[in-house]
Amino acid sequence: MAAIQDRIRLARSGPGRRAGATPAGGSAPDERSLRQERLLDAAARLLARWGYRKTTIDDVAREAGVGKGTIYLHWKDKHDLFRAAIRREQRRCSEDIQQRIAADPEGGLLHRVATHGMLAALAYPLLAAIIGGKSDIFNGFIEAYNPGFYYQLAGEADAYLVHMQQAGLVRADLPVASITYLLTALKIGLINAPELIGPDKVPPMEELTEVLSDLLRRWLEPDPLPSSSEAGKHLYAAYLEKLQQPE
Repeated sequence: MAAIQDRIRLARSGPGRRAGATPAGGSAPDERSLRQERLLDAAARLLARWGYRKTTIDDVAREAGVGKGTIYLHWKDKHDLFRAAIRREQRRCSEDIQQRIAADPEGGLLHRVATHGMLAALAYPLLAAIIGGKSDIFNGFIEAYNPGFYYQLAGEADAYLVHMQQAGLVRADLPVASITYLLTALKIGLINAPELIGPDKVPPMEELTEVLSDLLRRWLEPDPLPSSSEAGKHLYAAYLEKLQQPE
């Protein structure tokens, strides 16, 4: 367990996001893009502060210092705006996770992926609010998509786990559909549990990350593990790339 704690401390200090960085070879963003980013910043702040249902388009307009009509130049409604704000934060977090995994010799192992994913998410206020028990944000995000989108996500998770089994990084004696289902249940339970048991009973996030990492290691990974996790790094990068494709 001490070794796990050491790796979590290393992961916690992993590479951060490069806020405001201009892509190599890219041009400076135009006025419309800058305005859109300011509106998404305002929406993210208010979502993290008040939640999905309490935050309105009027609130975002006031926070950003623009007229309400300006928001509708970019998004058709509240769901569209908030979905864009959450998706942007997810994309930024995904880049952070990939940097952390690349810098970790064991980064391709499933329990290390989980560790980096949890700790990276805590660095992003909107995602940290969801993990910390603001299930209203998560549930509002869920409502913004049709069920087919989530079936697609489950299919991508299944494919990732199949490849991990083939690479010897996940136990091959367990059915993939059951693994995906239980991992999904764990994620949703983590988000909704604070409302059921009370926020004062939620353990520290670093402790939860440590226990989750140990659980996945014991439950899903073979013993002994392959000597290299490089295949797992490539598989997870490909998985994230598919998740970032337009829905």
